[in-house]
Amino acid sequence: MIDIDDLSLFLGQGARRRKILDSISFSVEAGQTYGLVGESGSGKSTVLRCIAGLYRQWTGGIAVDGQTFRQADRLGWCRNVQMVFQDPYGSLHPKHQIEDILAEPLHIHKLDNIGERVGKVLDQVGLPGKFRYRFPHQLSGGQRQRVAIARAMVLRPSIVLLDEPTSALDVSIQAEILNLFMDLREELKLTYLLVSHDLSVIDHMCSAFAVMQAGRIVEVLTRDALENNEASAPYTRTLIEASERYDRDLALRQAEAEQA
Repeated sequence: MIDIDDLSLFLGQGARRRKILDSISFSVEAGQTYGLVGESGSGKSTVLRCIAGLYRQWTGGIAVDGQTFRQADRLGWCRNVQMVFQDPYGSLHPKHQIEDILAEPLHIHKLDNIGERVGKVLDQVGLPGKFRYRFPHQLSGGQRQRVAIARAMVLRPSIVLLDEPTSALDVSIQAEILNLFMDLREELKLTYLLVSHDLSVIDHMCSAFAVMQAGRIVEVLTRDALENNEASAPYTRTLIEASERYDRDLALRQAEAEQA
């Protein structure tokens, strides 16, 4: 479904020019949720931006269903490959109603039955129809992220790129959004590429994942290998140890207690 081959990217000019991605290669099967995990600055979100077409000065290969990015029709690529960003408020136009935000991609791609499509996708992400007339500032963080998800899903893509989609949300809301992603994957037959710095999220969502450090993949693991403590790279083991010191269940209980 997704094939990344020797993907490299430089940013900056002159003395400030530096390599952001260094020969990244991996494949994602249809229907799979594949993860990219690593610390901030490791290049994992940059990989998503290259696939989405937000960066185009990369070298190497990006292909979906056997069709390369360079060969593909840009509008068709964007309809098939959608992205959910980390910050749900920053990714939504603050002066547009939710209906307009969701209808915009449909207008761009010249699709019909726009009102019906908007209503259906709102229902799919668990928002009542009345939300279509609200503005982003009138919604909670979790509701805004559901709108951002709806905007990605409204074109019925086969691939969705998830860039830290729960990290800006309260701990008590994160599980709801992750479960929504899993339900949508089953309902719409989606393939996900998920970026996260949180190994517990990766373990919950992904059947396999690549560990990135300084723009390179240092190790690829399956969920079973992670649970059986089979990581071999020192950096991966450091991430696992840091994750084990963070008690997500405790954080969730504390968040719920604060809301009570």
